[in-house]
Amino acid sequence: MKQAKVINVSNVSGGVGKSTTAIELATYFGMNGHKALVVDADMQASATDCIGAKGAPFTEKELSVMEQKVKEGENVLNVLDQSLIENVANDLSDVLIDPEIIENVIVSTKLDNVDLLPASIRLCQADKNLSDDITRSAVDRLADALEIVKDKYDFIIIDNSPAQTLVSTNTLLASDLNIIPVKLDRKSVKGMIISLRNTLSIMKRNRKNIDIRILFTMVPKRGKTENMLIPWFRKQLGKLIFDTVIPYQKKPAQDASLMNKQVVHTKTNVGEAYRHLGNEILSMMKQEVR
Repeated sequence: MKQAKVINVSNVSGGVGKSTTAIELATYFGMNGHKALVVDADMQASATDCIGAKGAPFTEKELSVMEQKVKEGENVLNVLDQSLIENVANDLSDVLIDPEIIENVIVSTKLDNVDLLPASIRLCQADKNLSDDITRSAVDRLADALEIVKDKYDFIIIDNSPAQTLVSTNTLLASDLNIIPVKLDRKSVKGMIISLRNTLSIMKRNRKNIDIRILFTMVPKRGKTENMLIPWFRKQLGKLIFDTVIPYQKKPAQDASLMNKQVVHTKTNVGEAYRHLGNEILSMMKQEVR
């Protein structure tokens, strides 16, 4: 029986490409015949917005309805807001309270072989709900839930918020591999340091062995500082660093986003890099099997 590899994507620093990395990896695995589940553990619900039911571009009919509402005097921001509301009855916050319902909360997406465990703004209350419930461990709920569905997937990929909470502890303890995306600026590197220390602390406290990898993202092609720093990090941290480096390429990424198309499908440097990252992870899995 297959057991999914659980990949956690986290960094306490925002804007480093966590959601993009999670979605692109799931897309790549799916397009290569692997069954993947994206777990959205961020109350901003970026992954849910991107690949969930409301992630598709506006249709002509929707635009017509919106235009009519504005003509009738409704505030344009309210009209837009209503059109973007997620049609999600349950989400990860419910699963963290009752892991047994996970199969009823998972939804399909338009991506080949990719399902979604969605998030919503209600996740902002999840930490309080977990800490208030003293009937069982507050840090193992997601692991318990994923055990129920692991045999249905090859990969489970978790997208996190920057916050260090009981939810993020749940995602880490449920994972086999923790990917820390990082831009080579002072803020992101500081976030990487905090994330590494936090991961090691949680591993030690819970006697859990988790593989850790650092992924450099948004690297300028001709960035002098980056070209000096990356070899230095590789020298100091060795195998903790992915061979793959995700380059910075603004316009192709924007165009793909507007078309609701994942970058990994495109013939761009970023798309090629994420395909390379997917292959690197698949190679790691094969080596573990040996």
